Amino acid sequence: MFTDLAISGGPGLLTAPSEVQSTFTRVSNTQYSNCSSIFRLGERTFTRQYAHIYATRLEQMRPHLIKSAKQRWGAVLAVLGAEEDAGKFVVEDFCLTSLPVQSPLPRLSEDRFVLLTSGLGLGGGSGDSLMGLQLLLDLVTGQAGAEEDQGCAARISRVILAGNLLSENTQGKDSLNKAKYLSKKTQAASVEAVKMLDEILLQMSGSVSVDVMPGAFDPTNYILPQQPLHRCMFPQSALYSTLQLVTNPYEAEIDGVRFLGTSGQNIGDIYKYSSMQDYLDILEWTLQVGHLCPTAPDTLGCYPFYKSDPFILQNCPHVYFCGSAPKFSCKEVTGAEGQRVLLLTVPEFCSTQTACLVNLRTLQCQPISFSGFGADDELGD
Repeated sequence: MFTDLAISGGPGLLTAPSEVQSTFTRVSNTQYSNCSSIFRLGERTFTRQYAHIYATRLEQMRPHLIKSAKQRWGAVLAVLGAEEDAGKFVVEDFCLTSLPVQSPLPRLSEDRFVLLTSGLGLGGGSGDSLMGLQLLLDLVTGQAGAEEDQGCAARISRVILAGNLLSENTQGKDSLNKAKYLSKKTQAASVEAVKMLDEILLQMSGSVSVDVMPGAFDPTNYILPQQPLHRCMFPQSALYSTLQLVTNPYEAEIDGVRFLGTSGQNIGDIYKYSSMQDYLDILEWTLQVGHLCPTAPDTLGCYPFYKSDPFILQNCPHVYFCGSAPKFSCKEVTGAEGQRVLLLTVPEFCSTQTACLVNLRTLQCQPISFSGFGADDELGD
């Protein structure tokens, strides 16, 4: 569907917007700063032991825990308890590190929005998700809705795609067990999905700035932090300067509002191995402990860092999100020193047809759902 429209060259959903006949005027360029440099890997050495990251994490977290322990008990302790005769230490109480310092929230004179979506699931073969995705593109580019809706779309200053852009079905795990002569003439399922993603990004980045995070099912390294998708996979959309291929985890300042988030692997891993059953509660807990991936490297793969742990929260975000969540949910939490953080779980778009819209002026968030428009509805009309 997307390929035929792009090849035709005529005006359509996936053609670059015309400067002469623009649908609406987008808000002026926002102040943007990508703060994810700590998640970029320079030296790649995989021969080190993971003991170093535990020692580094302890060393970096110690000053914050000492401060919290003094405030709570008046003693330099992070765990309160007693050692029994058998050598076991019985914990009676514990305290978590306090939230880091947060930069002041800017005062914007008008509403500006950042749209977040995750789990597009391209290549999964779902007609409903493609229909919802097409409607999402129409909304972002101002080709859908009444004049009021287009006015709201014009205030979307940035789009964040929070991982799992490709479907799990594109992984092709069975091909590893097949003989080479049976698979040498076959094409990986991810090839067509990446082409479709390139066409979608072409249309979207031609209208608004887009940050693309990789996820568990996307063609990049598996362990965290995941490095940006390579630009060579997007020969069309990579020509736009508005397209930013970023890391996972991802951190940036947009108009003075600091965003921090992941594609959901860290939250999903805690969900699997703990009794916590709500993604939003897990997200809040990771904020309280001051660490993005507390289960790495035990049950969550990560790079064997030697001198520093980039997953420790150094700055308190204004918006803290995770992608690939089963449902949309959000809440605002307040720190001991007045820090104000919006917690946001971005649902899988392929299963919910729902995206999230964050107001940079008020830090309020609302879901945008396209679940009422399915492929069956179109055929019925």
